[in-house]
Amino acid sequence: MAALLEPSSGERFASKGSKLLLWPQGDLLRLVQLLDAREMAPASAACKTAREHLQVPIRHIRDVAADSAEQAHVLDMNLAVEALDELVDQARQVTGASKDDCLWQSSWEKLRKLETSLYMEMRYVYGLDWEMKPGKLVSKKGTWMKTNTCFSWELKDGEKLYLPQGVVMPVMQIGKVVDDMELKRHDWVVQHLRVWMKPAIVHTLEARRNVWFVYFPHWDGTGLAITALADTWLKRTTQMSGELQPFEMIYVPKGLQVHLAQPPSPVDEEWEKFRHQHVHMHRKVTLVAPPLTVKHDQYDIYIGQGESKAALGLR
Repeated sequence: MAALLEPSSGERFASKGSKLLLWPQGDLLRLVQLLDAREMAPASAACKTAREHLQVPIRHIRDVAADSAEQAHVLDMNLAVEALDELVDQARQVTGASKDDCLWQSSWEKLRKLETSLYMEMRYVYGLDWEMKPGKLVSKKGTWMKTNTCFSWELKDGEKLYLPQGVVMPVMQIGKVVDDMELKRHDWVVQHLRVWMKPAIVHTLEARRNVWFVYFPHWDGTGLAITALADTWLKRTTQMSGELQPFEMIYVPKGLQVHLAQPPSPVDEEWEKFRHQHVHMHRKVTLVAPPLTVKHDQYDIYIGQGESKAALGLR
């Protein structure tokens, strides 16, 4: 095979000052496949042009294992890249564009942006709590979006996100639960759905994690601490307390204080503003730390807040 690449036979036909075309660059993989690995080095030594053509395939063959299938795969990829680079050079020569105009940087940036735009978050929801519509889910009642199919009361706060009744959640895709580990958790896993959504939706719900609502005539204070003037509730939504499920509210005895991250503010969320005629009497409050509770019957009773006293601004 090396005899085919002798300088005398090729250079005899090359005019002075011209570059000898040993083999079409786009078809180089076929030539390499014709050569045994042991014949590559002698062939590349036949002439300068052969060395220029074969040095890249030889280098890649040395970098991979002796497995012929792996060598062919690596060579195929690298020679394809070489062919693309050559096409770019030819395009630059034809169009007269500068070298910078033909760089791949802009294409890579577009690809990164595309990957970012296509990235989705996947969560589990209990299907019976939702009404399915094209491209969206509508919550029928207060419910959870979860990182797995465990019962909501078994999950930590960071593993679930609350959604009140009437929220329209845009989704990109809905599917059944297929993971074997999830399907073994309990008998109601089959009632769950997997949903894919934009990361911004998850971030918005995470930002609401410590958001609650209070019926403000039952409270005193407008700063970063409010005190219950009567036995009352912290509610996850402005719905009437009689309409809520036990996990959607916390009973607060008269006289207890709740510390806030910011002063109470009017209700401004679209799905909350029009629930009933007394919404304007409610305020949205963001707790500075999670509430500490004890369970009595089916309700949680507020006894204070988590974290350290320093986090609550106390001494």
